[in-house]
Amino acid sequence: MKKFLPWFSEWIIRLLVFTLRVKVEDHAGVLEKPDHPPVILAFWHNRLFLMPPFWERYCRGRVCMTFISRSRDGQFMTDVAARFGVQATRGSSSKHGMAAALTAIRAAHNERLDIVITPDGPRGPRYEIQSGILRLAQATQRPIVTLTTILGWKITLKSWDRFQLPLPFSTCRLITEGPIVVPENATEEELTTIRIRVGEALGAD
Repeated sequence: MKKFLPWFSEWIIRLLVFTLRVKVEDHAGVLEKPDHPPVILAFWHNRLFLMPPFWERYCRGRVCMTFISRSRDGQFMTDVAARFGVQATRGSSSKHGMAAALTAIRAAHNERLDIVITPDGPRGPRYEIQSGILRLAQATQRPIVTLTTILGWKITLKSWDRFQLPLPFSTCRLITEGPIVVPENATEEELTTIRIRVGEALGAD
């Protein structure tokens, strides 16, 4: 059963994504360009459902590292993500975060690896940029590229993040913005400005 559920979930996702009418708006110039400079990709936690299959489709030739908690649900998410070629570093801002961050910093030496993060995860508040992504961008000196989806038809769950599930045959805009650079010696005022800029680039609905 442990092996069946990730496999079943994978194919449910693939079938649903196959029906979507996707319009790509790659303002950051990172999709379908495997030789782009390494970045930190950021997207809201409630857009998580579509990100693994979209990574597989639009980021071929790149390596993806993301953060997933060490909870039981986190293990299931890790198993599903792996089926789309997404590597998971186990840890979050609430638990084992320092170890996960150090792993990501060491892995950042790989020029073909992109770090993927949900800046309002894992527990929110929804649409609020946490400091972790800014610290990671400073430590790795990688620019932040925001990635979001806007669905025509969707189900919104009553979870803390208002998790979004696309309905079959929905339209979907896939939008990237950036890059947004975080200077290594940024002041608190500069960090606040960058935090607002990242949030605005991601948008909300």
